[in-house]
Amino acid sequence: MAPSARPAPSLPVSGVRVRLREPTGEDELLAVSPGADAATTMLALAERLVRDAGGGALAWPELPAVDLAGAALLIRGHWLGPRINTETICPAAGCGEPIDVTFLIADYLEHHRPRRARAVMPRHDGWLAIDGTAVSFRIPTVEDMLGAALAPRGEDWLTARCIRPQGAGTAVARRVERALAVIAPRLDDHVDGCCPVCGEHVELFFDPLGYVLAELRDASAGLYADVHELAFAYRWSEASILALDRRRRHGYVAMIRGELALA
Repeated sequence: MAPSARPAPSLPVSGVRVRLREPTGEDELLAVSPGADAATTMLALAERLVRDAGGGALAWPELPAVDLAGAALLIRGHWLGPRINTETICPAAGCGEPIDVTFLIADYLEHHRPRRARAVMPRHDGWLAIDGTAVSFRIPTVEDMLGAALAPRGEDWLTARCIRPQGAGTAVARRVERALAVIAPRLDDHVDGCCPVCGEHVELFFDPLGYVLAELRDASAGLYADVHELAFAYRWSEASILALDRRRRHGYVAMIRGELALA
């Protein structure tokens, strides 16, 4: 009996099933280009690499902001593998030992899986209501997140867009924040561990957008050298080389280097 196909991965909050394609040199070029912040760059990569299960484009600005961080982790898994491997330094006085931090992307997403929140009810207009109050709110979108990053007082700007009525007060904002932590938990969070030498508790802050982009940039650091080698060996144009997916490009480069080693 043939093994059953794995279900398509899904975005964490919207639950939209997605498919990812192998990145090309053009995608890697976008990752290594300086200038844009992590959220903007990851959005551009998500728009290129992630489609719905039927192959259609996703309306990223309208999706929950958390879904972009989820997409970043899915892109990272598809690009570099399912396990995050990073490290930190033990903060204990007199220790300073390096500590390996390792976890599976699937486990991290499962740990931050949305749940039902008590006293939160859906409204007909797509907003959510807090039972027993006149307060309604909505989950911040990718567009909201990018707008808040540019606003002089981003948190206040975001509150005004996502909570009704406006000016409901700090207590209401905190109640909405607690509800969002259940139904749309943020993926930028702390990862706990302990030092294997002294046993000190260690807490490492993990920001998927910034971390994934840094890893993709490191993984793409050889892009220009690859283009140079292939252009020199095969006389291909830059555009045709960048259009190759990264696995094929790496395969050609490996053959060139293998032949040179035997020469």
